[in-house]
Amino acid sequence: MVRQNGRRQISSTVLKALDILDCFATEHRPLSVSQIAEQCGLTRPTAHRLVTTLAGRGYLTTTADGRYRLGSKVLRLARGLLDYTSLPTVARPILSTLAQAVGETVYLGMLDGTEVLYLDKYETPKSARLYSVVGTRNPVYCTALGKALLAFLPTIQRDDVLSRITLIKRARNTILDPARLLAELEDIRARGYALDNVENEEGIRCIAAPILNASQYPIAAISVSGPETRLTDDRVQDVAPAVKEAATQIAAQLGFGGGA
Repeated sequence: MVRQNGRRQISSTVLKALDILDCFATEHRPLSVSQIAEQCGLTRPTAHRLVTTLAGRGYLTTTADGRYRLGSKVLRLARGLLDYTSLPTVARPILSTLAQAVGETVYLGMLDGTEVLYLDKYETPKSARLYSVVGTRNPVYCTALGKALLAFLPTIQRDDVLSRITLIKRARNTILDPARLLAELEDIRARGYALDNVENEEGIRCIAAPILNASQYPIAAISVSGPETRLTDDRVQDVAPAVKEAATQIAAQLGFGGGA
């Protein structure tokens, strides 16, 4: 149905579909058709028809229990927007300053399903050459970036991500016990930073902190990565505050006022 609004023609069907997508922007968790219908003020048949259409085009996807969450098409749109918006632009000079200060490789990443998507990377002449490059992905459960993001997700969303993960050994210290991983996520949330202790790549340790928005939701994270011979336990204690401070600076520059 199309209705007139001044000089413009507005499709009420499109508006309803957009309202459904807006639900997920605030909920950050999978929703059933009934929940979507209630929140959007739709009848269940109408909600079901629109949700099925959105899922068919990739804007929504189904979970194992038949609920819905945002799909890859939304992420594709978001990635396109990121090219023109402020996150990489704001983060870049702060990443550069952090990399120069610690002498290691610095990454910016965001959650992409059960993986971390690398948005930016800054190296110094002293940095070890690491295989992760911009545009690639790694699992959330064994990377510092991923664990920093997981730890600060709302509990329902975190548990949904964890339910879709198979823990596979990638390096000598990869955590393979779900209970141990969950306990570590609680520790990460308490201290404000995550550590990849040779869990994703042999010989490499990483320290990461989340970039939190005004609702304390982790929109992205930054990390420092380097050889375990340089990122010793003592060095981790020195670098972690700098990583947290850099994340806080990025959040503040974005107008969110702080980080972890």
